[in-house]
Amino acid sequence: MRKLLTGLPLCQAHADGALSGFLDRFEALLPSCKLNLILGGEDLGPARRGLLESCQGVARCPWRDSTLTEAAQVCGACRQRGVHRLLCALPPSDDSGKGLLLLDTPQPVHASWRLLLEEAAQAVGVTVRLRCYTREQQRKQATSRHGALARELHDSVAQQLGYLSFQARLLQSQLGEPVQASAGLQELCVGLSQLQRQVRELITNARLTMDGRSLRQALADSIAEFSRRCIIVFELDNRLADDALSPGTELQVLQIIREALANAVRHSHARHVRIELRQNQDGDASISVEDDGIGLSPASGEENHFGLAIIRERAASIGARLTIEAIRPHGVRVHLGLRRHQDLPEGSFDGLHDLITDR
Repeated sequence: MRKLLTGLPLCQAHADGALSGFLDRFEALLPSCKLNLILGGEDLGPARRGLLESCQGVARCPWRDSTLTEAAQVCGACRQRGVHRLLCALPPSDDSGKGLLLLDTPQPVHASWRLLLEEAAQAVGVTVRLRCYTREQQRKQATSRHGALARELHDSVAQQLGYLSFQARLLQSQLGEPVQASAGLQELCVGLSQLQRQVRELITNARLTMDGRSLRQALADSIAEFSRRCIIVFELDNRLADDALSPGTELQVLQIIREALANAVRHSHARHVRIELRQNQDGDASISVEDDGIGLSPASGEENHFGLAIIRERAASIGARLTIEAIRPHGVRVHLGLRRHQDLPEGSFDGLHDLITDR
């Protein structure tokens, strides 16, 4: 039983249904008992709702009492109707609200049942806090991604659409002047082609998944995709072990590399781009994307500041060390450093990971 309790938070870290599964496994180990969880209106199924149906008309049921403590106590109202029930509040949590465990036993309650329920309440409390933290981080990451996409749409696509609309009106006024109209039409076509490419990149990044591929295969596919779209020569040197990064980190690394490649294609005027992935003896990963383009001039930096912001946000989400720097004699290097098993940003639940981002 203690093995089940100590493993519960870890189960929650890998699956959302850990609490319901825990109740089932608890009862499988103690088939004569029934364990129920009341947590913020969460529905754990009709069988567990049925355990409380007989209490609906009883005003004195302690599970409705906000003063219930973390010390297991007997339900007097249940004892009067022949049910041996213990109740224990979960440790308080600002995120989850009031929660408690109810344990129905086949015989009158003794000290060992109280101790077991209190230990279970502690394990469930940790699990609930972990789940709240995980969901909050997921919400923040989703908000960050949506915010980056919204900024990119506003500051690239929307602005270009406004400019192209102006060009179309200007072209309409020049229909009686064939030479000027032809030049305006050519500029309009070029702008539409660039805009189409940017929208396609945004859609691809929004939908991007590993889709069952390894990072090695996903990178090779991305290089082939970018090679078809421009005349830049891409060189991929991947010496990273296939299990060096967690699946979530692999996806972020893939997206960072793709964003760096898209920036090189859009802004660098490069002829050659090298992508390099390495791993040292300690298991730390090093990823770099380096081009031989025009470098980080003030103008190009202003033009591309949202692309760089997206890269920084993704690096921060996996607790990576990021540098974006000019290289001699010309060009730009985007470098990402990841310590082994560092997959959580600053403020993580276990507090063991540090975020270091060079800006």
